[in-house]
Amino acid sequence: MDASQFSAPTRRWLESGRHIDIEGKRTFVYERGDGPAVLLLHGFPTSGYDWRGVIDGLADGNHCVALDFPGYGLSDKPEAYSYSLFQQTDVVEGLTKALAIAEAHIVSHDVGTSVHTELLARAQEGRLGCRIVSSTFLNGSMLQEMATITPFQKLLASNETLPQAMAISDNMSVNYVDGLKSVMKRPECLGDEDIAAMNDLIAYQDGNRRLPALSLYMRERYIHRERWIGALKAASPVQFIWADGDPVANVEMGRALAKDVPQAKYTELAGLGHFLLMEDPPTVAKHLREFIVA
Repeated sequence: MDASQFSAPTRRWLESGRHIDIEGKRTFVYERGDGPAVLLLHGFPTSGYDWRGVIDGLADGNHCVALDFPGYGLSDKPEAYSYSLFQQTDVVEGLTKALAIAEAHIVSHDVGTSVHTELLARAQEGRLGCRIVSSTFLNGSMLQEMATITPFQKLLASNETLPQAMAISDNMSVNYVDGLKSVMKRPECLGDEDIAAMNDLIAYQDGNRRLPALSLYMRERYIHRERWIGALKAASPVQFIWADGDPVANVEMGRALAKDVPQAKYTELAGLGHFLLMEDPPTVAKHLREFIVA
């Protein structure tokens, strides 16, 4: 799919943001508000569109910035690209330079949490150009060994079943949003316009066919666990906002992270699933706002 085929909701979303060239990739960026910078990092397999409701509750008094990582949403999705989490972190660094962001509160969800921990690792090594003022992590399988991955993720994770996963990816738009709803506790949060936009965003530039390459983040989380969890343990100030009904990044993982990072503030939200940022954006925004100004 190209932009000429977008539905009306997707065209409005496109017009609300802009593209910035970063690391040779056209990267879609959505910005709202003035004040301290809040950089929001989305998860797999969605986009910065996930943050729209949270930004509604944060933009008064904050400069909110949500990007689409390469391979996601409205950003470029090249075929000849590895989509390593290190590359994604390079793009985030490039974005802070392009927007002249000297310091920022970082908020992350799902795969964005691992980009976030790589940012922390670089900051602790003294080689990050932007100062991290605070860190907030929403449900994300940073402790990959504890994750209850979906059947589709299991197919993506195994060399033996990867061809089957690739075949499913080719036709992902048929049941894409149903898959997202299956890990929510409040699937009704997605209206018809959201569904139309999210279907377009995955299909743009054959994004569904990039899912096998994007899914390599699961392996990277094992390989670089010591670096990324080590950086998390050394971070401050930090908080976790964890939905108790997430079937993937389960509540036991959130509690284990809270134990491993005792300096962190830990908040458990009842009755929400994996996409808590879309299921109850006002509550997520409230906890973010309280933490940012504390």
